[in-house]
Formats: sequence, structure tokens, C-alpha cells
Amino acid sequence: MRPIMKIVASNGLAILLTIICVLPITAIFAYSLTAPLDNLFSNLGLWLRESRDWSLAAIDVELRFAKISFAVRSVLIAVGISCLYFWITNWLNSGLARAQEQKSIGRQSAIIEAIQPWIFVGPALVLLTLFLVVPAFITLGISFQEANGDFTTNNYSFIWDPKALGYIQFRFAMRNSLMWLILVPTFCIIFGLAVAVLADSLKWGVVAKTFIFVPMAISFVGAAVIWRNIFAGGGIEAQQVMNGFTPSYQTGLLKSLLGHPPSYNEPLYNLKFWGNFFLMWIMVWIKTGFAMVIFSAALRGVPKETVEAAIIDGANPWQLFFKIKLPQIYSTVVVVWTYMVTEVLKVFDIPYALSANDDDKLLLATMMEAAKKYLVNWR
Repeated sequence: MRPIMKIVASNGLAILLTIICVLPITAIFAYSLTAPLDNLFSNLGLWLRESRDWSLAAIDVELRFAKISFAVRSVLIAVGISCLYFWITNWLNSGLARAQEQKSIGRQSAIIEAIQPWIFVGPALVLLTLFLVVPAFITLGISFQEANGDFTTNNYSFIWDPKALGYIQFRFAMRNSLMWLILVPTFCIIFGLAVAVLADSLKWGVVAKTFIFVPMAISFVGAAVIWRNIFAGGGIEAQQVMNGFTPSYQTGLLKSLLGHPPSYNEPLYNLKFWGNFFLMWIMVWIKTGFAMVIFSAALRGVPKETVEAAIIDGANPWQLFFKIKLPQIYSTVVVVWTYMVTEVLKVFDIPYALSANDDDKLLLATMMEAAKKYLVNWR
């Protein structure tokens, strides 16, 4: 082990690059080696169709069998390469750790410390660069080209030209996206922290956390359908939760408070401007459970000594939370905020399922979908 560790320490970067290069080559070789299986499964599907005298001639059974074979190979090879990588890096990291503890490498311990983090983050950076960063820059370059390849900025004219197609929709999408980015992460963090703190002080807090976390298991479209019925306007859907907040089934307290006529002829999420907040609430309802679980774990990690010392010094519950606990979980708050921001930037299902392409409810994602449909219909 010692000679190997000395080689690793002295040529750590080279070995790390070798691992990063060898594993993809191994994957490509495995794909090439197992490629005949696709033809085998395709022939098997063709034989089954002919021998069984299937009348579904329009369905390419052999093609489907080939796709199944490719999918199975992809899963097995990906899992195998991942296991191989984890085994190699674990062996390398444990060997470096033992060598460092035994001080058998001496001055090269600094090199070991520099190598170890890259063993873990190196492959992730390579994959992100190849499949996220590079395609993003390629797409950005293509967006400044005409169909014939000439440079142009006309593709972005809707940003500054009021006469350009999509100018109004873009302004709505930017306004709504900024509102979502500010309000949804903020309220998810506030509600998540509140539930985490309050539930930990209750005997049945675990049950409460379970009910708060349940919406995480519901898809965005499913949640949109649930809240569509809650915010429903009339007809069959008039038996709604919101009627519980009204003096009768013909008037609406919420809509009256918002300055709209007291009738349920229009769903709450279709209200101009204010409907955006009802759509945001659905996202908050889903993601509060995630924030609660993360904050609950972080609060349990706060040293009890600091809490007990604050109590002895006479800190009240508010001071205990804002001046003792919250500063110690600040990094967790930042992580949850970052996660919520990325989720909001990707949100598509909720506004699309409830408001389709209504200009007043557009986000950047739904705006791109609306633009795509317009171009398809125009062509």
C-alpha cells in the first residue's frame, strides 16, 4: 500500500484525470460491446410477431424490443460504472487517509489534502460542464443567429421593442417571475421554520410534521387540480372549501376583500394580478414540508449548551430563536433558499394547468411554451 500511496500522492492529479477519462471510455466500450444485444432483441421481436401471427402490423414490435434492450443496457452500464467509480475512489481515499495518519508520505500530506476533495466533486463538475455549461453556451450562440447562420439580435427584440411580437407577454412573465422568486422562497422558509420550531415542542409533533410533508408526495399537476377545486367558481365545483369563508353560497368574502364583485362566477386564480398569489400559494403548500424537514434537522443540531446558557442568562423564546438558534442554522437557510429559487425557476405545471397561456399569469417557462405553440401554428 505504501508504494502505491506514494505514487498517488506524487502524481495525484494525473491519476485523478486518468480515472475521469478511463470511466467514460469504459462506458463507451461497454456500450459497443453490448450493442449486438439490440439486434438480438429486435430479431426476437420480429420472430414473435411472425410466429404468433400478430395482426398489429402497424406496431414495430422489433423496434420496441430494441428500445427495451437499449434502456436495460443503459441502466446496467450506468449503475456498473457508478459502482466502479465509487469503489475506486473509496479505495483511493481510504488509502490516502491511512497513509496520512501513519505519516508515511511526510511533506506530501498537503498534496493529499488537495487531491481528496476533487475525488468527490471532480466527476460532478465534468458532467455539469459537458451536459449543462457547454450546451448552454452553444444555445446562447445559436440564439444570436438567423436561420441562415448570420448574426442578429432580432431574436431578442421583444425585450426593448414595444412593437415586437411577445413584448407585452415578456413584461408580464418577468414581473410574475420576480414575484415568484421573492415571495415563494420567503414564505416557504417562514412557514417551514415556524412548523419546525413549534412541532418540536409538541408531543404529537411528528404527526403534525407528517401532515405538513404529505404535499411533497403530490405532483405539481395533481396539486393544481386539488386547488383548482378549492378555488373553483361555480357549477358542479360550487361545493368548495372557500364557501366555508362566505356568509352564503352566493357571495364571496375573499373576493369582496380584494375589491371584486361578490360572486363565484370566476375562479380565484383567474383574477387579474391577484390570481398570481393564489398560484404561488400552491407552490408554498407543496414545498413547505421540504423546508420544515431540513430546518427540523438543523435545529436538532444546534448545541444544547448554547441554548441552556441563553436560558440561564434570561433569554425569552423570541430571543432564543432569533439570536441563538437562527444564526447557527444560517447556512441551512441559505441552502433551502437556493433550492427554492431553483424550483421556482423551473416551475411550469402549476400556472400552465390552471391558467394555460393567460398573459397575466405567464412565467418565463410558460411564456416559452406559448411562443413555441405560436410559431408552430404560424408555420
